[in-house]
Amino acid sequence: MVSRNAVLVANSSVARLFDCGPLHQPWVETQDWWHAEGRQHAGDQERTPHGHSLSGRTGLAPHTDTRQRERAAFARDVAAGLQQALISDRWHTLEVFASNPFLGELLAHLSPAVAQTLRRTHPLDLTALSPLEIQKRWNKEFRI
Repeated sequence: MVSRNAVLVANSSVARLFDCGPLHQPWVETQDWWHAEGRQHAGDQERTPHGHSLSGRTGLAPHTDTRQRERAAFARDVAAGLQQALISDRWHTLEVFASNPFLGELLAHLSPAVAQTLRRTHPLDLTALSPLEIQKRWNKEFRI
């Protein structure tokens, strides 16, 4: 049985899972997740339907930061997707590159089965790179 590896690159609005085959084979993007709300600015998210700002509320319970809620929701979605990928036997070890604080949020939501396959994590956002650029950078800087 050939051991397969996976690399996840992620931030609070996009996550991409790659199947990393033999050393000189191109990586294949097997799954991606998009979360448009992760790109909004906090002020955009804190407005009522009529365009009124919700800041400066008095007499109300403190609200949870919308950006933090959206980041947590996306991290749960990605973690659930990783669990499904593991069940489908797509990979055996996982390496994660993710921006801070999304990396911490994602790690907090990983299932024990996925966490057990986690080889390394890197607080680094590579989501803007092409698959080939990610693979080249990984081979040059991170391959063990």
